[in-house]
Amino acid sequence: MATTSSSKAKSKGKEGKVRGGLARYRKKRDFTATPEPSSPRAKEKGWSFVVQEHHARSHHYDFRLEMDGVLVSWAVPKGPPEDPAAKRLAVHVEDHPLDYGGFEGEIPKGHYGAGKVAIWDRGTWEPVEKNWKKAFKGGKLKFILHGEKMNGGYLLARMREEPNWLLRKLDDTAKARGGTTTETAAFVAPQLARVVPSVPEGRDWVHEIKLDGYRLIAVQKGGRLRLFTRNELDWTDRFQGLVKLLGKLTKKDFVMDGEAVVFDAKGRSSFGALQEALQNPHSEDIDYVAFDLMHLDGKNLRAMPLVERMEMLDTLVDTETGRVRRSKVWPAEQGKDLFKQACKSGLEGIISKLAASPYMEKSRNAWVKSKCRARQEFVVCGYTPPRNSCPAFGALVLGSLENGKLVPRGKVGTGYSEATRRSLLKTLQPLKRKQPLFEDASKDITWVEPKLVAEIEFAEITRDGSIRQGSFIGLREDKAAKDVHLDSLQTAKADAKQVKVFGTVVTHPDRLVYPADGITKLEVAEYYESVGEWMMPYVANRPLAILRAPSGITGEQFFQKSFANHVPPHVTTGTLKDDTEVLHIKDVKGLVSLAQFGMIEVHPWGALLRTPDKPDVLVWDLDPDPSVPWSEVRGAAFLLRDFLGERDLVTQVKTSGGKGLHVMLYLKRTHEWEALKPFAKAVAAAVAGLNTKRFTIEASKAKRHGKIYIDWLRNGRGATCVAPWGLRARPGGPISRPLDWEELEDATAAGFTLREPLVMPKDWKRIQPQVISKALLKEFV
Repeated sequence: MATTSSSKAKSKGKEGKVRGGLARYRKKRDFTATPEPSSPRAKEKGWSFVVQEHHARSHHYDFRLEMDGVLVSWAVPKGPPEDPAAKRLAVHVEDHPLDYGGFEGEIPKGHYGAGKVAIWDRGTWEPVEKNWKKAFKGGKLKFILHGEKMNGGYLLARMREEPNWLLRKLDDTAKARGGTTTETAAFVAPQLARVVPSVPEGRDWVHEIKLDGYRLIAVQKGGRLRLFTRNELDWTDRFQGLVKLLGKLTKKDFVMDGEAVVFDAKGRSSFGALQEALQNPHSEDIDYVAFDLMHLDGKNLRAMPLVERMEMLDTLVDTETGRVRRSKVWPAEQGKDLFKQACKSGLEGIISKLAASPYMEKSRNAWVKSKCRARQEFVVCGYTPPRNSCPAFGALVLGSLENGKLVPRGKVGTGYSEATRRSLLKTLQPLKRKQPLFEDASKDITWVEPKLVAEIEFAEITRDGSIRQGSFIGLREDKAAKDVHLDSLQTAKADAKQVKVFGTVVTHPDRLVYPADGITKLEVAEYYESVGEWMMPYVANRPLAILRAPSGITGEQFFQKSFANHVPPHVTTGTLKDDTEVLHIKDVKGLVSLAQFGMIEVHPWGALLRTPDKPDVLVWDLDPDPSVPWSEVRGAAFLLRDFLGERDLVTQVKTSGGKGLHVMLYLKRTHEWEALKPFAKAVAAAVAGLNTKRFTIEASKAKRHGKIYIDWLRNGRGATCVAPWGLRARPGGPISRPLDWEELEDATAAGFTLREPLVMPKDWKRIQPQVISKALLKEFV
């Protein structure tokens, strides 16, 4: 950016923060009713901007610039200007939280800003002037936008008095930018990258290999070179060999961004090898890969586009080989192929950067990283018998060659569809053999000739050489078993960053579970910890089915009803009298532990573990066809409530986390499923019969067009329904939110997400289990 770290420090006392906070924003909103985010001021500073199209009482566009941890906002009635000759009124409104930059949805009627909000453009911005905060307080701000639609120089100028400003597009971007500014070489906090689910596309990006080493900022001032970590720790003494080499590049002052790495024989960076090399500060095995230049010869280069900074870097480091080298850059169109090759080569992934972006300290807006998860071919050595609901087989037994001998590599029991399982079994059966391939193996394994090769994705290799958290990808017909050796094994380094949530260690806390929304694994675990006590009456001590998505909701998803091995802490497995294997928890620790294990959704049985045949809840799932208006879904819930209320049965309601609603009837454990399942169906049929044009109980989608399907099939032994407060594996992080019946009057189809304030509805505080009389059962069944 145009401001330096030193100038920022000096100006802090004089200017302070640009904005005062989010009090006005919060005062205008009821977060129990609106889906808008209620997050606090952000601690990290960035340079994002967003434009949202707002279909409110009057259609307009909301223009927002990130400043001091909030989005400073203007309402632009006629939209952003495209012509430099146009001047657009921009009405200054209250500051918004940074999370609002990702908000899209419907603000309910009767609430401030009621109407539909959609993102129109977003990207990053940079101020033109060094003392931009002072200029902004004086009523004039020149800046440059790097967006999908808005690019180039713009001006915001206050009119005679607040809240009216003018927004203009400048006709000379180069002039608006200004040249480089002078400064003293000093540490610059590094620009950061955020994880994304896929490699970004478009001409605006360039790509580099992601290195596995130590990020180091090299600062040369007055002939003395020092190396700093990303947190400004001075590690000059630890890298004395590199200090000498970097100091020979030029006599000019400079600030350079790069990574200290050790490359293996195949050219891959190895963090473990780097740690070994650091035992000797003068090691000649450590290289420095430079990828950015922020300062040169007294000039601040950070406002320059990345591609121009790279050209400046070439004047100092112009080679892609040697102990001090420049990072190789691939053009936009090669991003996906580069990522595939990186993953195939066992690399960590790639970094993608906006070519025209400035260097933004601590910002994650213009740089993104696409990470590979380890994959490897293994020899299929056998399979275990099917368990629970798994058809065909339970898990494949894997191996690989080591010194010419086949050695065990563990089992993989996930990643298969039912069709895949059955197809694999047909392929495996002709290869059966009697003799075990491994010593001390389990007796329940069916062994096969080691001829097939399977590709497996996994988290890491354990100390005993087995895969952890493996998932089947497919058979590799182009690979021979004799070629699957240990020396080709791709091992994944466990994420060193770990966080404890309610006593459970959450690994890979920054892994994106909801990539489009920036919701991490840690946020999911913390959400379940925060609502855990509310959920316990509905999930504790009863069989559970969980939906896991170890790689996030854009990756593979699968249901799991038991654990054959690797049972998470605070989770218990057991067997019912009919030999059904189940998993269950007894407290919040178990819930958080499942979240650490990749669980997104939790679906409890409608009965307790000790009385699986006597339900304590019935549920009717109102599932509308996409063409059905939300008002009719709400009306159906009220109709069902009143129908049961006329029979002295009091119900609760919750959102499904999708388009529908769940009407719940909590019971004393008096009757068994064989009586209550027909009752649930009969109630659904009776309500559907009140208006056959609007309702159906037919599961066939062909017969549900334009209707609301009253799903009664969630009532039965082993049937499940998503838990109250439970997350759904859908974009936005929606939850199955309990509601008061009064709340349902104003609730919207947008539903609720994990980032909204937590409120316990009064209807759910006073649930009293009821008894369905024998007379009523006789009436319906």
